[in-house]
Amino acid sequence: MLKSSFNLVSNANNIQGFYVEAKEINKNKKRNNILIFLALFFILVGLGYGVYYYLYAQFYESTDNAYAKQNIVYVTPQVSGIVDKVYVHETQYVKRGQLLASLDDRDLNLAFEQAKTNLANTVRDISKLYQQKASALSALKLAQINLEKAKTDLKRKEYLKKYHALSEEVYQDFKFAYDKAVQNLDIAKKQVAELNSILRSNTIYEDPQVKKAVVAVKQSYLNLKRSKIMAPTSGIIAQRKLSDGESVSPASTLFAIVPTKGFWVDANFKETQLHHIRIGQSAILYSDLYGASVTYHGKVAGINPGTGAVFSLLPAQNATGNWIKIVQRIPVRITLDPKELQKHPLHVGNSMQVTVDIHNQKGQIYNHQTKSVEDTTPPLYQDSIKEATAISNHIIRQNL
Repeated sequence: MLKSSFNLVSNANNIQGFYVEAKEINKNKKRNNILIFLALFFILVGLGYGVYYYLYAQFYESTDNAYAKQNIVYVTPQVSGIVDKVYVHETQYVKRGQLLASLDDRDLNLAFEQAKTNLANTVRDISKLYQQKASALSALKLAQINLEKAKTDLKRKEYLKKYHALSEEVYQDFKFAYDKAVQNLDIAKKQVAELNSILRSNTIYEDPQVKKAVVAVKQSYLNLKRSKIMAPTSGIIAQRKLSDGESVSPASTLFAIVPTKGFWVDANFKETQLHHIRIGQSAILYSDLYGASVTYHGKVAGINPGTGAVFSLLPAQNATGNWIKIVQRIPVRITLDPKELQKHPLHVGNSMQVTVDIHNQKGQIYNHQTKSVEDTTPPLYQDSIKEATAISNHIIRQNL
């Protein structure tokens, strides 16, 4: 009986051990299957990334450290004065040559009138000198004629005196007339030489004093026109820093204008990404403003010759004590399609995502072309110079 009970207990323990061992085997088998699955998964992921890198990733460089840029035009006055009126406000679109603000021009008007008066007086004074020169030249010719006559008369009288046909007293009178004619000619020459030293020009328009007065008229007229502050370019008013009655000077910044055309993107690539980036390569760009729904197409226009840290106020260097070893970034300029920009405008500073296609390796790292684009846009106030020239010529003609 005891033996039978012992056998039953032993058999129960064996059965329990068998179940425990089977359970452990199943657990190990399941764990091994999971490990094998994970290993296969990572192998497949690695193979997939390898195929992705070989077929795609190695031919593209991307960065989200990129921003839309534009040349911001800061409008400054060219003359000092008091703001009379402001005609525009922030966010307003303005065209090139549009009136932005005007200054009190009363003092400038007075200066212009004074310059015109000075030109008129100068022309009259110089005109008198030219008249004196003409009289001096006539006197010189008359003195030359009188000298020739006195010289001829004296020779004739010397001949008569030689044969005692003329008295000494009469001969001395002719000798005195000859000496007087020589002196008169010398005086006439000095007067002409003195006037020539003053009047070195052929016409009154070329006279230095008249030219100086004309320049003063043009300058005062241009200053008067510049009291009307005009937009140097078309764009949107981003900042307005003046109000009515404010005193401004050429050192003041009155407006900031952001042109709506000509945007580009500065993409700050890591220096480890620049090995295959070349000028002329195409790029795909997305803006955080529109998201992935709007795609911009651009081209690499240039690569900055220095990193961003180099041009900072305090470059990271051991000598300055702020040096930290980090991967530097170099700005790459990317131009955008004007039609796409017109359809989907950007703002200065918009964050961009840039992907450059580096398949084409024929481009250069630096742009060595020296040809610049000629700006055929006429300068502001160009007509003012023509108007001032016409005014000056009219004053000269009136006072000749």
